[in-house]
Amino acid sequence: MTTSGRSPLLAVICLWMSFGRASASLTEPQVCYVLDGILFLYGIILTALYCRIKIRNAKEAAAEKTKGKKNLEEGVYTGLTPRSQDTYETIGMKK
Repeated sequence: MTTSGRSPLLAVICLWMSFGRASASLTEPQVCYVLDGILFLYGIILTALYCRIKIRNAKEAAAEKTKGKKNLEEGVYTGLTPRSQDTYETIGMKK
């Protein structure tokens, strides 16, 4: 995979070196502004995704509630029965 007799590795190294020169042209405050902008966009995207999930879950819960899909048998305490015995029983102690 040589292009014009050059190695792809050489092309990658040249490209990497040119990025190094381009980043050196930015001063420190400019780099901070760029990073702040990226973090700001990241925060907006994550907030939008979180709100979308919350709205979707709320709609599903409301639809499930109105349709009456949830039967009494699907409850948390299904299959549990109250204990007929006292939790603490006295042990027969002979004197």
